[in-house]
Amino acid sequence: MSTKTVVMRLDELLTPLGFERQKRTWNRRSGSLIDVIDVQVSKAGDAMTVNAGVMDPVVRLKCLGTDPPGFVEEPQCTVRVRVGQLIGTKDVWWSFSDGDAVEKVIEVATAHVLPFVERMHTRDAMEAFLVASEVVKQKYPPDIVYLAILRNERGDREGACAVLAELQQNALGGAWRSRIGEVTQRLDCS
Repeated sequence: MSTKTVVMRLDELLTPLGFERQKRTWNRRSGSLIDVIDVQVSKAGDAMTVNAGVMDPVVRLKCLGTDPPGFVEEPQCTVRVRVGQLIGTKDVWWSFSDGDAVEKVIEVATAHVLPFVERMHTRDAMEAFLVASEVVKQKYPPDIVYLAILRNERGDREGACAVLAELQQNALGGAWRSRIGEVTQRLDCS
């Protein structure tokens, strides 16, 4: 099995559903949102996994001050997940030497990945996912900023500002401290 085979089979699944591909990444516009699915190859080049996410361009604009690029990569998504999280394990990689790997990827994409992106088509669902993922506890700044912006979009400005204030207090400095300050201003958390 090769990456090319996996990409070809995923193309057969995803293209009829409205996805377009660049290399090993697929995008689909769904209303104002952008669904993203990608195949990630291990550093050793002997295995692969699948990642998925959904980008809310409004959240990106309020976080970074820019519109999304013409084609979105999975790390740029508002919410994102690796396939292992969807099937109840920490991480799943399929070996290229596994003759059944392509069928396993297609099965998981159909049963878990596509339903995940569909479930993330509301801001409430995205916020709930970030809360359930314990992003504040994980201390990864982008996800915490996205959570704050989603709360603000829902009308909970006080909750959004509280999340940003806590993050600002705990930020080590550098680019994220500056970014948090910019988002705080955009959300009028004075």
